Amino acid sequence: MTNISGWSRRQALRGMAGTVALSAFTKPVWGQESPAGQGPKQFLFPQGVASGDPQPDAIVFWTRVEDSRAAGQGVTLRAQVATDPEFTQLAADEKLTVGPETDNTLRLLLQGLTPDTTYYYRFRAGQDWSPLGRTRTAPAPDQKSDPVFAFASCQNYEQGFYGAWARMLANDRAAPPTRRIQFVLFLGDFIYEVRGDRWDADMRNPTWLKDQAGKERAIPQFPNGSAPWPTTDWNINPGATNAVTLADYRMLYRLYLSDPYLQAARARWPFVCTWDDHEFSNDSWQAHDTYFDQGGRPAQTRKVAANQAWFEYIPAILTDAAATKGTTNPAQNFRPITVADTAFAGTSSPADPGLDANTDNLAAIASMTIYRSLRWGRDLEIFLTDNRSYKTAPPDIPKDKDGKAPPLPPIDWVRLLDAGRTALDGKPPATMPGSDIANPRRESPTGSVLGQAQKAWFKAALKASDAQWKVWANSFPALPMRVDLGSIPMIGMQDSCLNLDGWMGYPGERQEILAFIREQNIANVVVCAGDHHAHMAGFLVPDLDEPKDKAVALEFACAGLSSEPQFKGVERAARSNSLFHSMVTWDEGGKALDVWNMTLLTGAYRSLLWAYMGWDDGAANLQINRGLHYADTNANGYGVMSFTAQEGRAELITTADSSADYGADGAPIIRSVAYRFPSWAPGTVPVLYHPEFSGQPAFPFDRWKFVK
Repeated sequence: MTNISGWSRRQALRGMAGTVALSAFTKPVWGQESPAGQGPKQFLFPQGVASGDPQPDAIVFWTRVEDSRAAGQGVTLRAQVATDPEFTQLAADEKLTVGPETDNTLRLLLQGLTPDTTYYYRFRAGQDWSPLGRTRTAPAPDQKSDPVFAFASCQNYEQGFYGAWARMLANDRAAPPTRRIQFVLFLGDFIYEVRGDRWDADMRNPTWLKDQAGKERAIPQFPNGSAPWPTTDWNINPGATNAVTLADYRMLYRLYLSDPYLQAARARWPFVCTWDDHEFSNDSWQAHDTYFDQGGRPAQTRKVAANQAWFEYIPAILTDAAATKGTTNPAQNFRPITVADTAFAGTSSPADPGLDANTDNLAAIASMTIYRSLRWGRDLEIFLTDNRSYKTAPPDIPKDKDGKAPPLPPIDWVRLLDAGRTALDGKPPATMPGSDIANPRRESPTGSVLGQAQKAWFKAALKASDAQWKVWANSFPALPMRVDLGSIPMIGMQDSCLNLDGWMGYPGERQEILAFIREQNIANVVVCAGDHHAHMAGFLVPDLDEPKDKAVALEFACAGLSSEPQFKGVERAARSNSLFHSMVTWDEGGKALDVWNMTLLTGAYRSLLWAYMGWDDGAANLQINRGLHYADTNANGYGVMSFTAQEGRAELITTADSSADYGADGAPIIRSVAYRFPSWAPGTVPVLYHPEFSGQPAFPFDRWKFVK
């Protein structure tokens, strides 16, 4: 039975991104064209089909259609959803219209569906059929579910092919039914907003990947785009450009979604998505970009354009999402708004001291809200946070009068800058520790990733949830990434942080959230993260500098699906300094070892002693990155997580280098590591069982009998 809910049919068909609210192929490869679709090919579905945010009684379906004979015109199409692959048991059969105001994308929200049920869907325009899609609703909140899901992030189109998606699809088809993936959790960087930003191995000239047919995997000119990037001392390719307008962002989504393996993945599984920075702007915070390491500039019009394009192309239930029991749903659909790129005020919003009070900034942020929760049966609830829209600017390490700054940000400097005016019980020093450099954040509010409103919602939802397992979909890891430069004799350096754009740049709020989990006796919190282009696993300890502090949660971070691995970027940046380079890689019999893994796990001094003098277990520093249990920084791939009421399992899968095109067979698996962990009671600490390796383990796990 059809039931128009929320909007009238007229409003629905005219609404943003074609959202329509309605109630309600075991043999085919999902995403392939229906055999029935052998018509004249007037109508095309070049980005395939997709579904997202499965609720027990609702799911959103997506497609994009083009009229090849009348480009830029509206298209009338029919959407069919059924409980059988032959489409004899229809749950919906609706005539709909999409047009250029939504880039001809359609979001069809079906309500009144049956929990824990597989549905099949397709679209028809004229005599032409879309690819076939398969999806499923979530189990009821009180239903035993044994969830299995994949998690992935960072799919730079120019930096790599999508062989990891092809591998995930092939593995899933071969898996027994109880081990098959039920949905995909995508943790951000679905697109990259830059074109032409590639280097060869010597950082001299851009080099372009070519597929098996010899076609370059490059992004064409933007419809608008920024001016070509200038030459600077930052690691950017002169001549690269970034998206500026809605047309630019739409072009990127259309191109990324032209990939057949990404299309097939979206057609086979429902996706549950949050974003990171590249859906808008690299290292962004609020409606501000940060290009060229020069502080960036206000980018409110870009933020609104990026939000609209995400809403058009990513099937997500926002306004109509179900809330965690005992809380309200904060998510809101995109709302068109006009803003200008006006200078930030430099003062705090009355509603949130971390947000700049500039009215265009606040309006751009408010154009859409994506943080939300999703329940999957009795045993799992997922909390998706937005780590960009409400974030304060990351700490900017100040320079001395000669323009010099420490080579890496010292830990005590970062803590001071992050604390702002609250440092030292509200008495922040005028200068940075051990220097005469002025403290630039002496009058600033405390740093925040989530912002006050989102953080309050996140805490309340975590506390209120009665799910056995609580998964935080956290776009960048909370596991530590620090380097103990202070352990190296006679170089006069301090222990330092890496990647201040992530949680390492916001130690106060990281500690606050993890301490809240402990104080409220919230057990079985597991974090899935992306962004850092590395597989990592371990325990989350609130205070990294307190040796007796205990873990309160587990975290598993996945490598980039196609983006350049962390190791390669760090190795390239360290080439100018032989000491740093030896902490990153070392030649052993003609093979370059990923020593960077060992530096993160057991300290820089141990890596140097090993590189120059041989193995030395006595030099290990297990405190610098407390809780970090596993690191594979030279990896592409994804993760798979599963739960029963009693136990969880996380597998981090490393696929072959994404710079090669492996075709439909998918990228080969180089190695994987699987961790099992039992559920833990409130007031106790989590446990990781010894890892199970498959394939050739990453260095140094290939020679360690067990992890630290």
